[in-house]
Amino acid sequence: MLERGQLKLDLKRLTAHWAGKRVDVTLTEFWMVHTLARYPGHVKDRDSLMAASKIVVDDSTITSHVKRIRRKFLAVDPTFDCIATVYGMGYRWSPETGG
Repeated sequence: MLERGQLKLDLKRLTAHWAGKRVDVTLTEFWMVHTLARYPGHVKDRDSLMAASKIVVDDSTITSHVKRIRRKFLAVDPTFDCIATVYGMGYRWSPETGG
């Protein structure tokens, strides 16, 4: 189990919860969230996210995955803002808001 603030990731069941509510993410999205939340504040580039998700795709596909992840969390909590874009570098889990 990985817990960061309101985020709970069950590594055995591969499920995600935010503020006690289940967030339906795909396997690829689960591993991306895990990679970001594992070390809050650390920037993860697109290559790191691909490696963690065991996929090889272009940069725009990673961007699309991150957008979908944000939408899914926003559907559960309209104030969700834990995934920050670091221009030209990648993404990070914001420790101030996400735990």
